[in-house]
Formats: sequence, structure tokens, C-alpha cells
Amino acid sequence: MRLSASGRSAWRVFAIQILIVCACVVIYLVYSPYHKRELAARAAAAREQEINAFFREAVAVDHTREISVPMAGAIVKRHPQKLVNSFSAQDAESALGLPDAVTTDFAGGQHLTWRGTTHKLEASFSGGRIYCLGLEDLATGHGALVYLSPEAWHPY
Repeated sequence: MRLSASGRSAWRVFAIQILIVCACVVIYLVYSPYHKRELAARAAAAREQEINAFFREAVAVDHTREISVPMAGAIVKRHPQKLVNSFSAQDAESALGLPDAVTTDFAGGQHLTWRGTTHKLEASFSGGRIYCLGLEDLATGHGALVYLSPEAWHPY
């Protein structure tokens, strides 16, 4: 049985369409992981910016005073910091999104942690209001704990 010329061209068109669909699927499978990694990197960078902006807005530096603090085996002069306002856990979550970790201490205090690419922010709440905000550099492990009172502030 012989196929007519029009029958052969129909099979060729069908085969070309199948090859095009297969090529699209392969391109998608190759590009999809790259695209997901790119989106994850952008989200992590955005979270890092949100963490830094939140810390800058929540903390005030007292430039009129200097205190001596031990850092890396030496005593250095630093300007004390304090929390500017007393916000709630819901305020922090609305600014930063859902926390990466939520813990509760023995006294019923709530601790929320957000991780960025280079910093970790931990906000501690008692009675629904913040009393401590900690920012830690993930590369060095150094950071600062900022309280409502500038006398309680200390870097580490």
C-alpha cells in the first residue's frame, strides 16, 4: 500500500509539531530550576532589605553619648541604641512577613526570628509588646541586642 503525497506531508507536519512540543518541554525543564533559583535569590535579597530597614526604623542611636563596651577582647567606645517605639508582634509580622521561627520562653514571652542572606533578626515580646530586638551578622556571629532603655543595650 502506497501513501499518497498528501498523506506523507501530513505525517511530516505531525512529526514536526511533535518535535516542536518536545523541544518546548525540554527547554521548560532546563529553564525551570534556574528560574526558581533566581526567584528564591530575589526573595532572599528582598527579605534582607526588609530586615535592615525594619531595624533602622525601630532603633535610635544616641549620638550624644558614648559608652565603653567589650568587643573582640578589647574595650571600644560605641553610641548606645534603644528601641524607638513599642510595637506588637503583629506590627513586626506585617512589616517583615511570617517569621522563620517562633518560640515561647518559660515566662510566656514570644520570640520571632527572621533570617535574611546575611543577617538574623530576633524580636522578643512580653505581654504583646516588644522589649528586645537583636540583629546578628550571620557571617561573623556579631550583633547587638537593643532594649527599650539605652543602658541595657550591648553589642556582642
